[in-house]
Amino acid sequence: MLQSLLLILWLVFGIMAVSGLFYKNHYDNQVLGVTLSPEHAQFPEVEEIVKRFQKACYAVLLLSIGLSLLMLAQMFGAYAEFYMVVLVMVNFFANWFIIHRYQQKLLALKKEKAWTYPRKRVVAVDLNVAKEKGRSSFSAVWSWLFLGLSFGPAVFLMLYPESQAFYPIGFSLIGPLCQLGPIYLYYQMRTRHTPALSDNTEINKACARTEERVNTMAATLSALALLTFWILLNISIVYLKNGLAVALAAFILVVALLIIANWQQEKIRAVENRFFGAISAGGGDIFETGSTWKWGCYYNPSDYRIIVPKRMASMVWTLNIGRPAGKAIGLGMLVSLLVLTGIIGAVLYGGSKDYRITANGSAIMIDAAMYDLTLEKDQVVSVSTIDDIPAGIRTNGYGGVNKSFGHFAIDGYGKCMLYVYNQVDKYIVLQLAGNDPGYVIVNDKSPEKTEQLYQTIRQWLDE
Repeated sequence: MLQSLLLILWLVFGIMAVSGLFYKNHYDNQVLGVTLSPEHAQFPEVEEIVKRFQKACYAVLLLSIGLSLLMLAQMFGAYAEFYMVVLVMVNFFANWFIIHRYQQKLLALKKEKAWTYPRKRVVAVDLNVAKEKGRSSFSAVWSWLFLGLSFGPAVFLMLYPESQAFYPIGFSLIGPLCQLGPIYLYYQMRTRHTPALSDNTEINKACARTEERVNTMAATLSALALLTFWILLNISIVYLKNGLAVALAAFILVVALLIIANWQQEKIRAVENRFFGAISAGGGDIFETGSTWKWGCYYNPSDYRIIVPKRMASMVWTLNIGRPAGKAIGLGMLVSLLVLTGIIGAVLYGGSKDYRITANGSAIMIDAAMYDLTLEKDQVVSVSTIDDIPAGIRTNGYGGVNKSFGHFAIDGYGKCMLYVYNQVDKYIVLQLAGNDPGYVIVNDKSPEKTEQLYQTIRQWLDE
């Protein structure tokens, strides 16, 4: 389990490093989010700043990997989940700080060199191009088909209800819910603005048709990548029951999305160079864009798009928070993030809190964060000990490196409540009247303490 956490951490660190390094490329007249012409981007001072930025990204990656190895030490391993979250937050902040710092260095250099560009551009509108919308797009049938296929796990659970003891049907609906995102993205890409830089309407229309095809294909491929991830995730959970397989599925998704985004950016660039090469290559096509970005999001009330490409190559898309719908979606995402943070915080708190099992009169009480349990004597059919817990799946609970508690489905036992320290190979099994849950499995911090707890429970039952 600890090795799986390390691999997941390294995956996160690697993705953050790769994402940061994309910023160093000169693309769409920008370096590190700062508008620069191709000539200015080749100045030695700019190249030196970019090299130092690159070294800083590698330094953060190596330092983060080094710090993650401390999880193997006993004093840090006991709080592996907490330490993992802290490392991810620190790594995220460090990458953000590096990008911000070197952006400021480039802006200072730009001011010192007096490199200025126009702040506004007049966008030519060709009404004939608008009439072409939707005629050349990649078929929407594929995105809707992928949505239908994402219901596969839910259909499986309905056909085999006994499997719901191991895999809640509510969880199986997360995939279809997420699959709605690429569908929305598809229609946004189909109506995406296409530049009309030529006086020749036929050239503008040809470019619009080609870009529409590329954009909608990118959205469709993103939907396929998400569906692939969802299928691999379900296979990993239901059949393989392996954390490494889950991490591999996430890695495949992230890599696929980065490849798709990079392909889309390069393809669009090639299309515009093919149709408008002489026009778009001119120096007058360089404009300041910083005023249309706030808090890392695109802000342009006059732009009808809700989802827009990020200003960096291969950085996928972001919201236009200048539009009411963009604000609503952004607020919803923020609220969801806060709720998720609260849930993670509560679970991590439970992971660090010791269980307290006390017998009081006719009841035995188990104190565990969010999963407290009280058992009456007449509920307990028998009590025994085992040295190993069969394979199973967590249905609603916490399964960390050191502890597991909450609702589980265990092979041979069915629905169980677990309150166990994973490193202790001795467990107390309380069989209950009924089957929801049918068993409560507990232990203490050592085999000796577990044996003492077992004797205490037996004595409580005999009283």
